[in-house]
Amino acid sequence: MMKKNIYRLRVVCAVMLALFCTTSCNDWLEVKPKTEEEADKLFSTLDGFKSALAGVYIGMSQTELYGREMTFGMVGVLGQEWGSGSDLGNQYSAYSYLLNYNYEQVVSKALIDAVWNKMYEGIANVNTLIQYSDLKREVLGDYYGVVRGEALALRAYMHFDLLRLFAPYDFSAEAKVAIPYVLEAKPAIAPQLTPTKFVEYALKDVEAALELLKSDPILTGEDVSGVDNGYLANRNFHLNYYAVLGLKARICLYAKDVTAAYGAANEVILAQQQKGLFPWVKTADITTTEANLRDRTFSSEHLFAFNTTKLEEYIKGYFREASLPLMERLMPGELYEADDYRTALYETYSGFANVLTKFWQMDKAYVQGQGYVTPKRNRMPAIRIAEMYYIAAEALKESNIGEALEMLNTLRVHRGLMKLENLDKDQLQEELGREYYREFIGEGQVFFYHKRMNTSIIATANAVYVLPMPDDEIDLGQREQ
Repeated sequence: MMKKNIYRLRVVCAVMLALFCTTSCNDWLEVKPKTEEEADKLFSTLDGFKSALAGVYIGMSQTELYGREMTFGMVGVLGQEWGSGSDLGNQYSAYSYLLNYNYEQVVSKALIDAVWNKMYEGIANVNTLIQYSDLKREVLGDYYGVVRGEALALRAYMHFDLLRLFAPYDFSAEAKVAIPYVLEAKPAIAPQLTPTKFVEYALKDVEAALELLKSDPILTGEDVSGVDNGYLANRNFHLNYYAVLGLKARICLYAKDVTAAYGAANEVILAQQQKGLFPWVKTADITTTEANLRDRTFSSEHLFAFNTTKLEEYIKGYFREASLPLMERLMPGELYEADDYRTALYETYSGFANVLTKFWQMDKAYVQGQGYVTPKRNRMPAIRIAEMYYIAAEALKESNIGEALEMLNTLRVHRGLMKLENLDKDQLQEELGREYYREFIGEGQVFFYHKRMNTSIIATANAVYVLPMPDDEIDLGQREQ
């Protein structure tokens, strides 16, 4: 019983995860406050708050979460993205069970439990930061809005993905309670909520974040170059104002509020069109014959991306340094139209054609007249401008099919394709489904698209869209199932 109580306090509830101190954005040292006194000391300085926020992002970038399992790993397998020559059954034992939605095998349960536990540990960490942002507001000074705003947005971001994994897609009045939305940093078992109530909590955090982030330089246009060692630069690596709008659009579409989804997505689209933010990737940066310099994740289009400094290590054995790399279930020739720029992301590797190179981490290359040029590296896309166009198109399909089609066509033109004409709403939705696969392969969004569409069969498997909570969570938290 003592062991279980310790587990409850440490994992299920709100024990502090590792926090990090920093001298620059890429030089974090681990700090683990074990007591309230140590936490008080950490949050007694602005650098302590910055390092704590950095720690949340670093934790989310690990392999258990968005460094692998929430992107190309577990969630990619559940979305039936991988197959064909990959031989998942022999190479990756947990994935072989997950490919068939067998959640009860020991190896698959371990993977699922790790996602649950790491995500709630991250939430515990960010809840501590949120708590101290008010207790020590005077320490934050002018940084209060940005730091607290990002923290609230991160809490919503992590909770929402837990909802998409561990709760039924049911927003009816008869929906049962599912998973908890944890708002406090103190040890306490938060109640389970229905998906509708859960989304209310998430959107409350999102709206509070948007209000606070009105001071975000990406919105105000303030020149922050050289200020505070560049802390407020590179806002695409943070849940900035527009990334939070993108999260709002994603949540609202999932919750079937197409009006709010369109409003949020369109605000981001207007920022691109009127302010030049999140510009479309240059064609030359995708198709250049200097393969090492291709912008493989379309980095200019990121509203938010994880700065995953160990991404090269994480993809080893999957896309690189593998005798049998992960191969898509649908080959590029079946999926992409002939002139699609995105086909440049498929290359021959280890004797296999059509290997996805989106996450390859390339070395610098010499360019005549420029010298050595370093390619864009260490970026795991989280929210991209393309999704805003897809959300807007889907939200408009019932009320204005012409404008909906124009949203989709805008994306198509910037992928080297001709505009589509005379599609009805069902045909538009079918095309959007193909686009989610083309655009977000390996980024963890395909499974969630199918869940929202309630696709009964993906490829040859009968999809099961609700992952089980860990046994300890059910037993110790006395959870309803």
